[in-house]
Amino acid sequence: MEKEIALADIPTMKAAISAGVNRVELNANLELGGLTPDPKTVAMAVQLAEKSQVDLVVMIRPRSGDFNYTYSEIEMMRQSILTFKSLGVKMVTFGVVDAKGRLARHYMLKLLEAAKPMKVVYHMAFDAIDVSCQSQALQWLYQYGVVRVLTHGGTLRTGIEETIPHLQEIIAMAPKGLTIMPGGGVTYMNASRVAAVLGVNDVHGSKIVRLS
Repeated sequence: MEKEIALADIPTMKAAISAGVNRVELNANLELGGLTPDPKTVAMAVQLAEKSQVDLVVMIRPRSGDFNYTYSEIEMMRQSILTFKSLGVKMVTFGVVDAKGRLARHYMLKLLEAAKPMKVVYHMAFDAIDVSCQSQALQWLYQYGVVRVLTHGGTLRTGIEETIPHLQEIIAMAPKGLTIMPGGGVTYMNASRVAAVLGVNDVHGSKIVRLS
């Protein structure tokens, strides 16, 4: 099982690696759902990830709230992507949704182009996409090279046990080769069970391993 932890600082990253995580999602401001970290922290995380042989994913999110970004916010995200690429980051995560609850394809293309040749993960913005548009969104994301989608299967106000039926639907809809990764309420206490019920290999959470 691939365990991915969401965290926001280097000491926590060191502790998580010691506790056996396979992948780190680096953020700032986890209390706001995770925002773009500063370049200095990213540079340190790149070095630590290489030394420890764990994968690193870096969050690209300029503010909290919804995922319907303005042109200037998209430009900020694009610049962050280019900066992190120059620091040796190999994987980034972002998501854009329009005002109608659809995948914002034009903005996604702009960011995907900037990210090349880095791998791209579409984060929990997926849960803000209207359910009727999610199947089409998964097909498009796969077509344009996104490797993984992080999803809770519904609003974070709903527990993971209650969103499992929709997570199963998302997994069934996903093209073969696009990894669906459950998150939001997945912890070291329930990760194995959630993975087994859904038949997935990747799990995500800020408490995915027990930190002493």
